[in-house]
Order: sequence, then structure tokens, then C-alpha cells
Amino acid sequence: GKVIHTIQTEIENGSLIGAVTSADYLIVASVSNWGGYALAAASAIVKYCDDEETKERKKKDEKKNMRDNDKDYSLDVTLDEWVKACVPTEEEEIALLNRCVAAGCRDGVSGNMEATVDGMPLETSLICLRNIRNAAMG
Repeated sequence: GKVIHTIQTEIENGSLIGAVTSADYLIVASVSNWGGYALAAASAIVKYCDDEETKERKKKDEKKNMRDNDKDYSLDVTLDEWVKACVPTEEEEIALLNRCVAAGCRDGVSGNMEATVDGMPLETSLICLRNIRNAAMG
């Protein structure tokens, strides 16, 4: 894609792992799953922040108009709840990979039918997933 030449020349096995599909916006990740989970976590944070801003505006409007019965309880979602809704837990990731293997899927690098991610042990992916969740939670 956007930086394939740099990936091919600067990263070990870059010609094997570099994405060649063009994109409007670049998300740098050595494993696409991890980039997707980081994007999902960022989306959860943005949604939470948008909700907080909306709640603040509504509070100001309520004070101005004295309409307590108009409170919108749908905005009372915590950051933790947004992250849980958007980013899989370690248990969900394990179950997903096991379902993929049971359905005949193969690891994209090793070619083996095993619960690995791009040739790396499952625990490596779980550590990254844990780090993404922790970073999102602050």
C-alpha cells in the first residue's frame, strides 16, 4: 500500500509481510488483527468522548430549560463498557481462533491449521490484545 517500498527495504521479510493494497488512511500494525483491534479501541474512546460532550451540552440545556424528565439515559455508557463492546476479550479471541481452525482456516504465515496469528503463538496475540485494552482504558 502506502509504504510498501519502505516495508520491503527496511523490515526483515518486508516483501512477505507488507500490504500491497492501497488505502486512504494508513494504520501501522505488524499484524492486521492488532491494527483492527486498535482501531476498534480508538473508536470506543471517540464514542465515549462524544457521549460525554453530548451529556455536558444536555446538562447545560436542562439547567437552562429545567426539564429533568427529558434526561437521555442512553448516554450513560462508561468507557469500560464501550471498550468491552468494541474490543474482544482474550476468551473471545481464543474462541474465535478455535472456531476458525475447526472450520478449516489456516494461519496466514505458517499455512498450518492452528490457533496462531500470522505465524506467532496465540499468547503473543493475547498480550497485544491485553495491551490494547489496557491502553484504551487509560
